[in-house]
Amino acid sequence: MRETIRLLQAGDLHIGTAFSGSGFGVEKARRRRREVLGTFRLLCEAALTHRADVLLLTGDLFEAEWVTEAEVSEVRHLLGKLQLPVLITPGNHDALLSGGPYSWGEWPDNVHLFGPAVEAKTFPELGLTVHGYGYGQKWVRDNPMAGYRVPADGLLHVVMIHGSYEAPEATPYWPVSRDELLALGADYIALGHYHQAQVLLDEAGLMQAAYAGSLEPLGYDETGEHGAFLLQLQRGGARVEWLPIAQRAYRRVEVELDGCTHLLDAADRIRAAVPEAWRGRDLLEIVLGGAVDPGLHLDAHDLTERLQGLAFHVRLTDRTHPDLDGDAYLPTSAAGRYVAKLRERLATETDEQKRRLLERALVMGLNAYERGKVVNA
Repeated sequence: MRETIRLLQAGDLHIGTAFSGSGFGVEKARRRRREVLGTFRLLCEAALTHRADVLLLTGDLFEAEWVTEAEVSEVRHLLGKLQLPVLITPGNHDALLSGGPYSWGEWPDNVHLFGPAVEAKTFPELGLTVHGYGYGQKWVRDNPMAGYRVPADGLLHVVMIHGSYEAPEATPYWPVSRDELLALGADYIALGHYHQAQVLLDEAGLMQAAYAGSLEPLGYDETGEHGAFLLQLQRGGARVEWLPIAQRAYRRVEVELDGCTHLLDAADRIRAAVPEAWRGRDLLEIVLGGAVDPGLHLDAHDLTERLQGLAFHVRLTDRTHPDLDGDAYLPTSAAGRYVAKLRERLATETDEQKRRLLERALVMGLNAYERGKVVNA
């Protein structure tokens, strides 16, 4: 019986994701879809390079609504070539439904799909038992492992869960608590469903339960590096090495535009704020802040065009406000009364969208007073 076992944990690839709501455009969305499948190939290469004994895929391997038979066939082929045990827990996005992606062909002998009943798969040559459960429908409202405990048989035990850790009551995606994880008695618990990597349980330098996160980030709320865990499993937990496998990362950059009067200046400030290591490869959300010249219209399309080549994709979030000197307008003048009235409303308005509308109205109104016509703001 081996004292340590090398596990590779990954999940939530959502192969087949269409990126339809990403704002990428058709060709860029297709490219990202191909990259997700490409990242899965990189994961398989990492399993061989790092001589993993077992590959754990913790659910949502596919986006069942959009994945094609060709993509699923490629995944089966890649896993079959590994010639090592692969364990998959289907999740809420790739549940074991009739006509779903797991039913489109024969899976290699080295791949085990956990079904909608808790079961254990033992590998005597490794001294390892893996326990799992796969979604049989798109939701699992109760913890199917409630009251379950791994046997004290001298083997190493891993539990795979595609679920929601300490989630609000009535979550439909396998709610599980800290106490329930501890009660399982496993040496390690590999979780999927949450897309950010996070450690849930650890003791004496050993990780006992964790999400590896989504292998390739899928949205602007999945910032930072993404990848997989290479685990050295032993009694009582695992020592972990992080493998940054994702091809791209989502980044958030805040740029202050105080005193900015034209788009050329805005573009220059944005470029200066983006680290060289992120340029070209990553997906950037640029959050613009500060007080800008009232005559400056931050045209998102125009500004994005000026930033071509800075990143794979740029999304602009405008949180600037007009730089207005109230003392420049006599309080008895029409413009002065207009400014005072709008500022009074802005002082009490807490809704961000309504504040933006009031600021636009303020700038457009002043333009009308000063220029005799309404200028788009």
